[in-house]
Amino acid sequence: MPKLLDLRAGDIAEAPEADLALANDIDLMTEELALEGVSSLRLELPAFKDGRAFTQVRVLRERHGFTGEIRVAGHVIPDQALMLHRLGADKVEITDESRAEDFRATLSSYRFAYQRPVREEPAFALRRGKA
Repeated sequence: MPKLLDLRAGDIAEAPEADLALANDIDLMTEELALEGVSSLRLELPAFKDGRAFTQVRVLRERHGFTGEIRVAGHVIPDQALMLHRLGADKVEITDESRAEDFRATLSSYRFAYQRPVREEPAFALRRGKA
């Protein structure tokens, strides 16, 4: 059974069923979604080189205004974790718990970035650290 790795805290928890699973081939730029009452979404990353889930995460946050949990499942590798987090994903499903430390190391490897994240932290968070 897959586990959920929290991209912000690095914690691992059981993976309850998401409220809604979106197919990888849905074009969220043109598709209207009924997201009222949905608190968690599951997106699929079917292959390492298929970046549509990255776009879906950002579009869900920016265009659809989704504020609930977004989790990404499928072929997610540690090197993709930081970008998924910066785009607005909250969690990734992992099937091998021994890889959790690889994900955590990647998430903490870069402190600064040129691009603004979807969920921007206030400037004081950079000076004082996370509360």
